[in-house]
Amino acid sequence: MQPIPPPEPQIEQWNWSPWVRQFVTVALVVVTVYALTLLGPILSILIITFLLSFLIFVPSRMLAKYTPLNYTGSVLIVFLVILMLIFVLVLVIAPSVAQVSRTIGTGLSAELSKFQDSIRNWDSTTPYNLSVLGLFQIDITQIASQIKVALLAADPTSAASQAIINNIPSLDVRQIVGTATQVITALIGTFTGFFSTLFLGLFLSLLVLLELPAYQHYLLSSGSAPFQRELRLIATKIVHVWQGFFRGQLLLAVIIGVITYIQLFVMGVPGSVPISIIVAVISLIPTIGGIIALLPLGLVPLLQGSNSPLFENLNNGTFALLVVGINLVISQIIWNVVAPKIMGDAVSLPLPVIIVGIIVGTALGGALGAFLIVPILGTARVIVVYLMAKIMQRDPFPGEHMPQFEALSKL
Repeated sequence: MQPIPPPEPQIEQWNWSPWVRQFVTVALVVVTVYALTLLGPILSILIITFLLSFLIFVPSRMLAKYTPLNYTGSVLIVFLVILMLIFVLVLVIAPSVAQVSRTIGTGLSAELSKFQDSIRNWDSTTPYNLSVLGLFQIDITQIASQIKVALLAADPTSAASQAIINNIPSLDVRQIVGTATQVITALIGTFTGFFSTLFLGLFLSLLVLLELPAYQHYLLSSGSAPFQRELRLIATKIVHVWQGFFRGQLLLAVIIGVITYIQLFVMGVPGSVPISIIVAVISLIPTIGGIIALLPLGLVPLLQGSNSPLFENLNNGTFALLVVGINLVISQIIWNVVAPKIMGDAVSLPLPVIIVGIIVGTALGGALGAFLIVPILGTARVIVVYLMAKIMQRDPFPGEHMPQFEALSKL
């Protein structure tokens, strides 16, 4: 008689109750928020890594699709090209910024010398009025007295000067120099930190892109057909947002830069080429970039005036206001007439939402946050629309078919 084998252990199939699923969902949200707070110190690196990964991926995919190169080789070639472009841009932009800085510095030095001579020859018993842009005057008698004391303290030549020094508290010149040194040090640290973050993000983006085929294979081989359809449609719409944003912003920056150069050249503003480059770069910030760009645009004509005989009779203040006013009209026409046609429906966000988002992005991430907040909001819009449709138990993408993705490993 054969022995009876022991019964196989029964595996209990246990399904989570609704309460457990809700608890786990809330716990995941809390853990995610806490993880984001921990990632705060390196958030800028992560953002730059994502940005560079996206910018490298698009040309790499096209290169692998239309040339004999495979995907990995295409990524490496595009990576090297971007390194060379960064090097060339630094060589091109750095002299332009230096030229504008020298122009502004020369103008400020000349104006400062005139102001110092005016203070030295000023009779302290009479009011001192400062002309603003040649349009109106402001009484700065108290400030002028302090400045005159500082000038006389450096070289007292008479008893009257010594009496003024004794009766009026002098300015702390060392404090002014210390503040200026701190500002310069902070600027140098900002540029150094930016380039360090840029190259670290570039290296991390290379690693991400080299591993991207494995991530894609995992996502495309998991889940049911409905899940795959929704996943691919969400990815397609998000890519459309980012591609449309970058394509539109780059084209708008080029248009603004060219038109600004033409305007400055015709009006005889010194350094029209570097100023136009700086204005074009600042204009990459959506919506408010054109307004911020008015500051460097107005400084040079304010300090240097015009080389054109058409405007030589205007004082520098009036000429600077004319330059800024004309450029403001041009930029508003571009942003309100040309920009909507270029950007199309890539982002699909109301203007108030964009402005508030830029303010929040600037507060959280500085210039980088201001630049990227619009596509981030566009991405959030796609995800929120999808989640709301799922909550209301309806198809998030009615009538849309599942797009076909090419496997990167086969390119």
